[in-house]
Amino acid sequence: MRIAVIGAGIVGVTTALELVSHGHEVVVFEKNTGIAQEASFATSGFIGPGLIHSWTVPQMAARVIQKMMFGSGAYSFHGLKNIPLKWLWQWSSACTHADFKLKIESLQRLAFYSQEVMKGISEQYGFQFELSKGSILVCRQEKEMKQFQLQLDLMTANGIAFKKLDPTETRILEPALSEEIQFFGSILFPNDEVANCRQFALLAKQQATLMGAEFRTGQEVLPLSLESSKQIQIPLQPKEDFDHIVVCAGIHSKSLLKHLPVNLPSLAVHGYSLSAAVREHIDAPVYGIVDAKHHIAIARMGQRIRVSGITEVGNNKKPPNECVQLLYKTLNDWFPGAAKTHEAVQVWRGTRDMLTDGLPILGHSGVPGIWLNTGHGNHGWATSCGSARAIADMVSSRGCEMDLKGLGIERF
Repeated sequence: MRIAVIGAGIVGVTTALELVSHGHEVVVFEKNTGIAQEASFATSGFIGPGLIHSWTVPQMAARVIQKMMFGSGAYSFHGLKNIPLKWLWQWSSACTHADFKLKIESLQRLAFYSQEVMKGISEQYGFQFELSKGSILVCRQEKEMKQFQLQLDLMTANGIAFKKLDPTETRILEPALSEEIQFFGSILFPNDEVANCRQFALLAKQQATLMGAEFRTGQEVLPLSLESSKQIQIPLQPKEDFDHIVVCAGIHSKSLLKHLPVNLPSLAVHGYSLSAAVREHIDAPVYGIVDAKHHIAIARMGQRIRVSGITEVGNNKKPPNECVQLLYKTLNDWFPGAAKTHEAVQVWRGTRDMLTDGLPILGHSGVPGIWLNTGHGNHGWATSCGSARAIADMVSSRGCEMDLKGLGIERF
């Protein structure tokens, strides 16, 4: 079959690789001049089910809104009009809905499956990219660990490995942690990993191209039409016919689907990262570290250290360096002197599409020929390979290896 994939971030590229490996003729459309240039460009790199952060745990909405309203370096919004009241209401309802545990389990299950698929792809094609084992959630206070307890309970029920550590045990595993900062304890996720998302995307694109997939960059697709749902229209070019179209365009998916009877309750949420060269290897982290208070991640990627986090809604007009001061501070709290933060620091702002229940949409759109693999939020790298295989199996009329219950468009 001839299949179009719209979007060449990590989700679109892995989807293209899975589809072409099924024997399909695949064409990928990307409006940017290259792949993985938006939300996939400089991610935190965390993969695996351990630190999948759900936006729909009880009281999450109240905590985030309070921090946004009354000031917090980790959360901010710029203009009330940028937060639709309907979206806020649906999100708040999702946090208190009776099946919120099932949603968290679905996200953990997808992340676990995705990690396994990524390993298989890497072994099959011989991918070599920056990869390290293990992640640690560091809790400054006891209340931060208690807030994560619900997710730990679900991990226990589903056989996901973790271990609670006291400060001494934590420092044995991560000796570079600053002696100046006191904290309550931590949680080790030994099977989670930190990997370079963009490196993997480039390798996957190269492999998909070798197998016959065509990547057309610099081509922006016009909104899809109900009358010709299996056609792709590029400005000033004739329409092209396909057997199926898979929408993997992240935050741009909503505008692509605006003429179709498809409800996509997404909100643009921005995050930041900074990447700096390692100054002293002995002072750099071994594991991926997440500060539970600020939800800021610190990870070693090759010869660089990447710090990422901050949840921002709306148009922030401050210079990028002012927006990432909390990232610098958190890095200095835990690993002072580990990175060369005064020279050639790459500051990046990425935009992700956050759905009201924090889960992606995988499956048929309800419109003939159109499939959805979008809405991954800040978990796009952690869930990309698994969602790509699942959508390719569905398009190819194969049985999926994982349970996709609760991930379809019908929930909206």
